[in-house]
Amino acid sequence: MAVTPEMQTVGKSIAKPDSSLKAVGSARYTGDVHLAGMLQAKILRPPHAHARIMAWDTREAEALPGVYAVVTGRDIPETARLGRAVQDRHALAKEQVVYPGDPVAAVAAIDEETAQRALDLIHITYEPLPGVFDPEMAIMTDAPVIHPGLSDYPGIGPNFGGGNVQSELSLELGNTEAALQEPGLIIHEALYRTPRQSAAPMEPHAATAQVDANGRVTVWASCKAPFRNREGIARTLGIPASHVRIISPAIGGDFGSKGTLFIEPIAALLAWKARRPVRLVLQRTEEFTSMEARPRQISRIKLAARPDGTLVALEGTLISDVGGVDDGGSVGPRGLLGPYKIPNVKVKAYNTYTNTSPSGHVRAPSGPQNHFVMESALDTLSRKLGIDPFELRRRNAVKDGEIVPGGRAVIQNSGLEQCAERAEDWRANKLGPLGLHEGVGVALSTWSLGPRPAATESSATVRVDIDGSVVVLTGATDQGGGQWGLARQVASEVLGVPVETVSVIAGDTDATPTEQAIGGSGGSYRMGTAVRQAAQDAREQILRFAADHLKADIAELTLRDGVVRVAGDASRHLSLTEVGHLAPRSAAGAIVGNSGPVRAREFLDHGKEQMEVADAPSFAYHVVKVRVDPQTGQIEVPKYYIVQDVGKALNPMYCEGQLEGGVVMGLGYALTEELLSDGGTNINANLWEYLLPTAPLILDLTAELVEVPSTYGPFGAK
Repeated sequence: MAVTPEMQTVGKSIAKPDSSLKAVGSARYTGDVHLAGMLQAKILRPPHAHARIMAWDTREAEALPGVYAVVTGRDIPETARLGRAVQDRHALAKEQVVYPGDPVAAVAAIDEETAQRALDLIHITYEPLPGVFDPEMAIMTDAPVIHPGLSDYPGIGPNFGGGNVQSELSLELGNTEAALQEPGLIIHEALYRTPRQSAAPMEPHAATAQVDANGRVTVWASCKAPFRNREGIARTLGIPASHVRIISPAIGGDFGSKGTLFIEPIAALLAWKARRPVRLVLQRTEEFTSMEARPRQISRIKLAARPDGTLVALEGTLISDVGGVDDGGSVGPRGLLGPYKIPNVKVKAYNTYTNTSPSGHVRAPSGPQNHFVMESALDTLSRKLGIDPFELRRRNAVKDGEIVPGGRAVIQNSGLEQCAERAEDWRANKLGPLGLHEGVGVALSTWSLGPRPAATESSATVRVDIDGSVVVLTGATDQGGGQWGLARQVASEVLGVPVETVSVIAGDTDATPTEQAIGGSGGSYRMGTAVRQAAQDAREQILRFAADHLKADIAELTLRDGVVRVAGDASRHLSLTEVGHLAPRSAAGAIVGNSGPVRAREFLDHGKEQMEVADAPSFAYHVVKVRVDPQTGQIEVPKYYIVQDVGKALNPMYCEGQLEGGVVMGLGYALTEELLSDGGTNINANLWEYLLPTAPLILDLTAELVEVPSTYGPFGAK
């Protein structure tokens, strides 16, 4: 839908609907769900990083007063495998453990203390196996194999590399070997290492499960993918997915980690066995040791440029450590190119298992690792070439109408040049003079350099209530990014009603339409499109009803401020309250808009084109002043500037907040955060040793928005 100057709601900084609840501490999170007769759950984890399970003995634990259920891998069907891509685990380990946090048993008891005592009474016999903790060693042919049956796991795909190599991916363009023989090239070769980073949400993973008299399971979970996760719960219990309901209350932080399925099936299994509600909330140390982290990556590259700065060739080997189980932390070679036109490329990526804690999505999965490598290499080349780092990037970055690096689509609606101009202006006029031991860094980041159909696997319903208010139903969760607020704004704009009259019902697999999950910076783009389509369908129904009631042609009608009016005749109008009251009693029926009809029309009109263009690329320039103490190595960041093309800021305040949070998380990744392990055990698994960034890290942060609208995103959003 095209951006129009008359927009009343979209583009405004409207507060999140739950902001006051969170401010006063009354927002309801999963841990706040309390049910009558509820039991408390605990998980037993192994003393080994890699071991075969020889025997379980749970008799003493089951006999302990106050214990209602004990479950192990014996309670789970072999076919009930879990995993976002490769299904490389069960809810509880069955034959072997592959990292120290691997869950091997769980208990539901009258209180946490009793549950903990019961864990101590569970006896499991292990046969320790050799562990592998270095990803470079893990890819060797003689390394201990962590998953002997990996080739048969569902989802393993055709790129299985054998042994511990979950996938081996290659990208080849042109003739790199010949290109590197060109005389006069300036070549940079380097080894880069990036650490593991925990998502570290303030709210740890939590789930509360209940089984009713008919055997239907309801799970309240701090998860952002309720529809996807209910399938894994159903497999674990051996029941149809339609018998599982997941409700996602307020989510206290996600950053990628709440799309996993680790504890929800365990809580459901305990509730199924105990026939009482069960609450399972992880301790902070469990969050660090058993939940997914950004995988560490080892990157060896060779980047060559001509003396004029034109990039000629790139060679590289990327090794990503996906831990004992992988929930989407794997890396591909294409992301290393970023937005840069390099005609000759030969990059191979290995995603390999080690006996360490799981890897998975953590804010821009695989993006920061590859961007760090390429941007660092470009900085070194700029010094060798004597070319300004902005200029080197400008000469090689993809432009509107050009093929995406790697050849997947044509870029359109790029705001890269505007971002570059704003960033260079800020460096020249706002950065200020450099003091002793101070320097300036620049970097270009990208996201979504490929086709992105706007509403794939998202749907929504918008209905007008009998009092004229509007209800949006969406399966999308809100993990703090303001997704539910955006849904209100989009529906308000399309229907021409005050945003205060729009409410949202969301994150409930029984009550809302299907939603893939919020993630990959696609929530506003995908979910917003589905809500726009549903609201547009509702709007068309309203106008048809009003045209019939007012004896007017639809083309004569306007819908604004909650009133349908006949143009040129102030006496003929119909309020949305009247529509909501009268429509259910008419032959037309209640006003209920669905995203499907409008989506079908739009896909017929331009669905093929959406698969051929990169219409929603997001570009950002970062400029930073850094101060280094040469004696202590202490790094300070006196000033930081980011400018990002967002297409259309549906809510500028939300956008700026996301940029600010992303900058802080990135600085933590660069300067203070690293999940350390010894023999597979994470040794800084707490908030006083895992050094999250704190407020003094940034003294002056400026975030600005560039708006070059997408053709297909809601109101131009990307």
